[in-house]
Amino acid sequence: MMRVAVGNFQGRVSPRLELTKDFYVFTILNNDIISKERFSPKDAPFTLLPDLLSNLEVDLVLCGSLPLQLLYLFKTRGIEVIWGAIGDIDEAISSLLKGGFPFPPPSKGRWRWGKNKKWR
Repeated sequence: MMRVAVGNFQGRVSPRLELTKDFYVFTILNNDIISKERFSPKDAPFTLLPDLLSNLEVDLVLCGSLPLQLLYLFKTRGIEVIWGAIGDIDEAISSLLKGGFPFPPPSKGRWRWGKNKKWR
């Protein structure tokens, strides 16, 4: 059994984990979703997120991005983190269950490598 927490932002994976107001916690057994619960940390400081999710027996956190301090705190509690996720929460969990989770391709607003190296 594995428990996965995903930061919620209007039904999509939250782009910044430390600003997330609520989470969905999925319980997965034999590659099937057994349950989906909503969890809200209720204005707790983001540095307490690893403790709160550890109390819920979360094994993995799926997010868009997070500060290195928070990543370190998750690692010290034995919680793995996959960052770089974008899109719908259910699609992200489906991709995770299929065995892979691709990072998003570069798009507008990102650094463009090439001959002229410009910020778009």
